[in-house]
Amino acid sequence: MKHLKVASALLSATMCMSMITAPVSVLADEPAPEETQVEQTEKQETEETEKTAPKETEKPAQKESEKQEPEEDQKENSSKSEEQEPEEQESEAAEDKELEDEDSSEALDVALLAKGSCGKKVKWTLTKTGVLTISGKGVMYAYTKAKPAPWNAHVDKIIKVVVSKGVTTVGSFSFYNCANLKSVSLPKTLKAINTFAFGYCKTLPKIVIPSKVYSIGASAFSNCSSLASVNIPKGVTKISDETFVRCTSLKSFSIPSTVKTIGTNAFSRCTGLTSVSIAKGVVTIGSYAFYRCTGMTKVSIPATVKTIGDYAFYNCTSLAEVNIPVSGLNSIGKQAFRYCAKITYLDIPLSVTYIGDYAFSNCTGFAQIWINKSQQTNAGNGAFSGVPSQAIVNHDYHVIGSQFSINGLTYAVSNPAIDGTGTVDLVAIGFEIEKAVVPAVVEGNHAKYRVTKITGMTSQFNSQRKIKYLVIGANVVSIVDEAFAGCPELISVTGGVRLRAIGTKAFERCPKLRVFSITSKTLWKIGPFAFFGDSALKTLQVKKSTKLCKSGVKNSLKGSAVKTVKVKKSKVKKYKKIFKKKNSGKKVSVKK
Repeated sequence: MKHLKVASALLSATMCMSMITAPVSVLADEPAPEETQVEQTEKQETEETEKTAPKETEKPAQKESEKQEPEEDQKENSSKSEEQEPEEQESEAAEDKELEDEDSSEALDVALLAKGSCGKKVKWTLTKTGVLTISGKGVMYAYTKAKPAPWNAHVDKIIKVVVSKGVTTVGSFSFYNCANLKSVSLPKTLKAINTFAFGYCKTLPKIVIPSKVYSIGASAFSNCSSLASVNIPKGVTKISDETFVRCTSLKSFSIPSTVKTIGTNAFSRCTGLTSVSIAKGVVTIGSYAFYRCTGMTKVSIPATVKTIGDYAFYNCTSLAEVNIPVSGLNSIGKQAFRYCAKITYLDIPLSVTYIGDYAFSNCTGFAQIWINKSQQTNAGNGAFSGVPSQAIVNHDYHVIGSQFSINGLTYAVSNPAIDGTGTVDLVAIGFEIEKAVVPAVVEGNHAKYRVTKITGMTSQFNSQRKIKYLVIGANVVSIVDEAFAGCPELISVTGGVRLRAIGTKAFERCPKLRVFSITSKTLWKIGPFAFFGDSALKTLQVKKSTKLCKSGVKNSLKGSAVKTVKVKKSKVKKYKKIFKKKNSGKKVSVKK
């Protein structure tokens, strides 16, 4: 038994010595200064080499301990090993388990190249296989070009970046110049990607930005020359300056309606970009936004855009089609479209009050460019130099009464306006149209107008019309006398959310009219004999109106077949009084 205790003590001593002399994994928590980094790397390599052959370091220690034991003790230990008490066996098993765990931990450390912190509650690890993992909660630290991220010493080894759930911000310059980065995974918890976060990641082919991201900093993806696929979440309100500059592999791009500003140089020199979709909502296209995007062939400017900045589409040599709405745009910056020699047609809206120097200079491919005389006179120096003189066509403001037709509906200008606030009247509906949907706004002859009145529908021609359904536009406030009198096929009249007045005999002698439902809250007048002779109309629906008055409905139902008027619940009592036979000309039931 004495020999057993001696052997046990010697074995313990040997294990302790082995643990003391065992190599320790050195993992950098923060990057050392440049001089010490070399020493540290060499030290790590030496230690890792030692770790790769643990059996060679253990064998000498084992032989040495064996020599220290007398031969008789070795024999005794060998013969009595099977006779150890259960407690001793369990103790040895626990020790073996502990050693296995230590070996596993060492193996994990060997797989790591470096680790550390990159935020108050954010850590990082980098494996020898090039996987950089950011984990924890909250915001990453911000870095700069001069003071880079702690993994910068190994930047060329980074192939994959995984930002784990819980991290909310990718710090500035975090993955700047990761020249071999091929894959990025971002978490749903992410809210912001800051300045130069992925700048100069030249081999990154695509990135999916989580839906909760609302901020993308300047130059966040600048010079990502292999980037072919990227999305902008709906929460983002600005595409910052130089965000995608020199991303030459981008072929198409969609800008969501939440974005208000496309920043300076946002897509500058994206030579592979052929098309860009700018959603309604964008207000400003910044200077140099699409500068030298030589592959772009078409762009549509939504009506919400007020400003096209200086050099915005400068030298877009393949740009052949530019669509600008007839109102909304106010300013075209200097040299905005210079050297866009393939544009053949452009209608400059009357709302444009500023055209900068050389804005369309050297656009030699124009076959026709419409512009108002005053716009041309007040344009900047050389704004149209190089544009064929025969291509410049002057258009003037509409005069009151001038007419134009769209989709079978004819309009007459009632209030000319340069800024799109003018108004027109609907004066005629084509004889072949069965369903007439009166628009709220109509574009015609280089301007935009609100359709505010239905007038001029001469009743002597109504008998020839085939109209069955009439939908009154959202800006119509009045329908004049006899507008639809004598329409033999008219079945339904709906809409009119802003309608205030219906004229005398407006719908008389429409024998098939059986649905009349107006959604206006402000309707105050239904003219005398408005539905005279309409034998199919049994119910009049004005369920939202609160403004009808006694004088406004006088004789309105006389000669009609209306039996019920449906009104707002709170107005039933009042309207029962004004829709009396002596006033409205017809005995009716007023209901909610």
